[in-house]
Amino acid sequence: MKSKKLYLVAIILMGMFLVGGCSVNGSTASKDQILDVAIGTDINTWDITKFPEGDARFVWSQIYETLVRLDADLNMVPGLAESWESQENGKVWIFKLRQDVKFHDGTPLTAEAVKYSYGDRAYVTMAKTLQFENIEVIDDYTVKFTCPKPMPLPTYMTHIAWPVVSPTSVSATGEFIKPIGTGPFKYNSYTKGQEVVLDKNEEYWGDEVKLSQVIFKIIPDSSTRIMALTSGDVDMSLKISESDVAQLEADKDITVNRKLSTFTDFLQFNTAKAPFDDVSVRKAVANAIDTEGIIKNALNDVGVAAQGRAYSPVMMFSAKDLPLYSQNQATAKSLLAAAGWKDNNGDKILEKDGQPLKVVLLVGQSWSPRELKISEICQAQLKEIGFDVEVQQVEAAAFSEIEKAGNFDMLMRTGYYVWGPYPHHVKVHFSKNYASHYNNPAYDQLVQEGESTTDEAKKAEIYGNLQKMILEEVPAFYLLHEEKIVATRNNVQGYEISAEDPWLELRGVYLK
Repeated sequence: MKSKKLYLVAIILMGMFLVGGCSVNGSTASKDQILDVAIGTDINTWDITKFPEGDARFVWSQIYETLVRLDADLNMVPGLAESWESQENGKVWIFKLRQDVKFHDGTPLTAEAVKYSYGDRAYVTMAKTLQFENIEVIDDYTVKFTCPKPMPLPTYMTHIAWPVVSPTSVSATGEFIKPIGTGPFKYNSYTKGQEVVLDKNEEYWGDEVKLSQVIFKIIPDSSTRIMALTSGDVDMSLKISESDVAQLEADKDITVNRKLSTFTDFLQFNTAKAPFDDVSVRKAVANAIDTEGIIKNALNDVGVAAQGRAYSPVMMFSAKDLPLYSQNQATAKSLLAAAGWKDNNGDKILEKDGQPLKVVLLVGQSWSPRELKISEICQAQLKEIGFDVEVQQVEAAAFSEIEKAGNFDMLMRTGYYVWGPYPHHVKVHFSKNYASHYNNPAYDQLVQEGESTTDEAKKAEIYGNLQKMILEEVPAFYLLHEEKIVATRNNVQGYEISAEDPWLELRGVYLK
């Protein structure tokens, strides 16, 4: 523990001894219970009008809460809603709220606040991820959602990016004031690019909050985050790079928490333009890349090779016995040759109709440093079958603009419509989705059927068929299932890692 903390502990213990021999233990919060957490990206928004990017969601999950929560193994459990039920085959959902919850400013949690949180200002409704025919306040603690069609609404309500917030977080004229939620910690201060300070919510409705304060330190460089952790400048570091796991596991003062997450990295193709408008070319990519080798050699056995599988094994309806891909360069070359690609000039780059097989792989910034590393491996392995791949890493805004313009060949991605265990990710390839770049009416129909049916056996069949279709049609090639890694110093007690990637559970954490 840091010297300043040891000093504070000594003062506190002396004071307690003098007033009656009280003791300090892990179950009682004290002024020394200040947790320093290293994160990699700044906070892009505090308001529900925008999607919290990158590590902002780790901070949001301390301030804000959701109607439905997920436990560490992705089971849905009551959150701010103590119960929920469906009517009309899942078209109508009624949520009963807890009656002992207050927002950080002392105002009560009510159905009106829930209605506000999913109203016109909310990003989730503006982006049409959620659409409602009506949100009706039945009474102070009962809210009724009417959807345009049957849907598994509680699975949406687990996402920390779409929490319940207080209407008092904005002024009478609609200007955002500050984040006001119901979570175990409340907003204290924010220094852009440096840190976020959160204080214990003394009136938290749930189990006792043991930490008195959490300080998120914004440290973009992964190596600097590791140094901050090993030196004791921070107690916890998120988004640990796979290449740093072995070093940290060998450190007797560090605990490395690992759990297979819901996130999967994938190459997404622009199927609206050559060369990836040809499924044979997409299949050639799938056969050329050694996903098992990426895990073993590049990521030090951290994560699981996807081999084209779209759903992480921790997801609901993740099918077994799928026809997965293993690297087979001979098959890849045969597919390209059958599609008319040949090396006519001996430069080892294939051509067709006078055009070389040259493509750009676009990589964004912020989520994980492994994406650039994996992109470069894909670049090298595709070169071996006749591709000329240029890897371009760009900032998030540029990435988005290029994608919207349709001016790309391949995108390196992770996640996308991934929260909780339900396979919402299939929507990324739905033709009307802005991020789809794939048009298949049969696929679209299955997505709609999977969303609307309430028959669990039918759902399993539909989502199994969607997984097989993704493997056959290859709108994207899935590379690896991410293993979530959070490293803590050994003074951190009570932490349990969750398979939900952008969620950080600190309610039971304390420092010894």
